[in-house]
Amino acid sequence: MNGGGSIQQAVLLVGGLGTRLRPLTYKLPKALIPVANLPLIAFEIIPLVRAGVRQIIFAIGYKADLLRDHLGDGSDWGAEFIYVEESEPLDTAGAIANVADHLTGDFFCCNGDMIYDVDLTAFAADHLRRQALITYCLRRTPYIEHFGLIQWDDDSRVTAFKEKVPHDETGRNTVNSGFYLMSPEVLDYIPRGEKYSSERQLFPDLLGRGLPLYAHLPAREGYWADVGRFETYLQANGDILEGCLSWFTPSVRTETSGASVSSCVDIQEDAIIGEGVTLGPRVSIGAGAVIDPGARIEDSIIWPGSHIGAGAVIANSIIAGATVAPDACLTDEVIV
Repeated sequence: MNGGGSIQQAVLLVGGLGTRLRPLTYKLPKALIPVANLPLIAFEIIPLVRAGVRQIIFAIGYKADLLRDHLGDGSDWGAEFIYVEESEPLDTAGAIANVADHLTGDFFCCNGDMIYDVDLTAFAADHLRRQALITYCLRRTPYIEHFGLIQWDDDSRVTAFKEKVPHDETGRNTVNSGFYLMSPEVLDYIPRGEKYSSERQLFPDLLGRGLPLYAHLPAREGYWADVGRFETYLQANGDILEGCLSWFTPSVRTETSGASVSSCVDIQEDAIIGEGVTLGPRVSIGAGAVIDPGARIEDSIIWPGSHIGAGAVIANSIIAGATVAPDACLTDEVIV
């Protein structure tokens, strides 16, 4: 295990089907759905590159070609991108083993549907100082019954994994965020070419062997979002437009002649906004979208290429490249 230096590599697990976001993920892999007019995966790539990661390995499967075509070789992002495709779904640990030939040292590992605000330098320092096999970046929540609880002792050594229990007798209420730092030695404990789960198989096995697993609870409670459901997708989009991330400032454009645009609205430059349109709060308008005169939109995501008819009223909805009829009234809808 590496005792010093910095973390140069990251593995992003982006091979899933995104079933809870269907029908959106029939069009795009979850990693590419637009959040504040950036692909979701950008909110993992950007902080990793800022923290010094120079190579990002994508464990890909579903709609792999779209991901490759959109993200490219990484030169536009400041890192080298490597894509490793699964011939069949391998689950979370199996996907890590599938990229083993590219790993040269300790690495960040992250589920591909998260938005986070974490001091990665402090996270890495904890992991390297302890010479951990795995360090788990934890987050605190009162709703532990929805997550995997991780318990740890006064030395931050992990003592238990508990899935979706209603009470934490330690009072810490710290759950698995899906974000880890791993030593390459972890690969010795994952079977190659098999479907194998980190949460249900690998982590309990490593704990049972008494191996050095540690918890990292960030000193500052930053923003976390798991963009796996329509509600959390809309919530994260609006939160980012409001500036919830300490490391990211959205380039919100609100100047549109002839329209009423409130704060926290992002309009791509080539979108067409008609006279008398009312936008906001918490609205993103994608490239090439057309918003006809008199439409009103709030708390919504309008994907590139969408067309909103004159006088339509849209609230708390996602319009994924579709056409909305004039004078339609949509609330809590997903239109593809």
